[in-house]
Amino acid sequence: MEIKVLESLDKLKLMEEVFNQMNVYVMILDDKNNILIINNKVKEDFGNIIGKKCYEVHHKSSIQPEFCAMNLIKDGKPGKETFFDDAVTNKWYDIIVSKVIIGDSNFYVHLMTDVNERHLSQQRIVDLNQTLRILNKILRHDILNNISVVMMSLELMETKDSDLKNRAFSAINKSIELVDKLRDLESAISSGMELKPYDVNLIITELSLNYPEVRIKVQGECKVLADEALISVFDNLVRNAILHGETDQIDVAIEKMDSFCTISFSDYGKGIPQEIRKNLFQEGIAYGKNKGMGLGLYIVQKTISRYGGKVSFEDNSPKGTTFILKLKNA
Repeated sequence: MEIKVLESLDKLKLMEEVFNQMNVYVMILDDKNNILIINNKVKEDFGNIIGKKCYEVHHKSSIQPEFCAMNLIKDGKPGKETFFDDAVTNKWYDIIVSKVIIGDSNFYVHLMTDVNERHLSQQRIVDLNQTLRILNKILRHDILNNISVVMMSLELMETKDSDLKNRAFSAINKSIELVDKLRDLESAISSGMELKPYDVNLIITELSLNYPEVRIKVQGECKVLADEALISVFDNLVRNAILHGETDQIDVAIEKMDSFCTISFSDYGKGIPQEIRKNLFQEGIAYGKNKGMGLGLYIVQKTISRYGGKVSFEDNSPKGTTFILKLKNA
């Protein structure tokens, strides 16, 4: 079968027809941001914009914006960007730019996709999460204030039934603990927060000052990518070892690897009962005579997963438990 050689005019017509068949916005620009070719989808929404500069069309600006995907290409980075067209459609678009070299000339193929609904949905989720966090903060504040009033009233109350009074204080203390855990849980499941370097040794050393009754030994150094919820993770592990494992000593070993850091919390307490090991990190799993709501280790697992890390546990020798965190190096 003889293959027909296309002439230049035929090639141009074929290319334009292919562009017109595509369900994305296609533009070809020269090295100075001048629009040379567009497909029908661009023409339908933006008009005949051949000869104009892309930033004149999308932003009514005579200056190229800093976030321009063509600049990324010229800097040797992937030409991908999400931008808002504030001149014609008032919509969000994903854009992918590819560089094509023909002879001594550079051309740039722009492929744009309408992502307005997706972007707005994501923004609504962010706004809703922010609103819920504010409402939770207000709710926690008001509940703690009311609990303080109840505790003061109990302390002033004259009664010979000390058991009844102690049960009331116990219920109040559990309510305070629940409010604190809910704050930690909110932090654990929040997403979209920026991760930054945290000094593991420094955090645990400062945390150990809150538990003077227990000897906490920290060895090694490492900085990991995390957020403020990391403090709650460490505090939960230490508090669990003391309250539920009934240990009087905790050894923390920090080891820096190539791309990650391991942090081991070893106690010398009672260990973890066999019957709950399989579901230890699930919500509501509690153990020990001082067992709480079963949120502590659930919060630990959720937070570490959000950092892209892992948490596991094993028996310590001669007794007790070792919890092992694996987190990305900063």
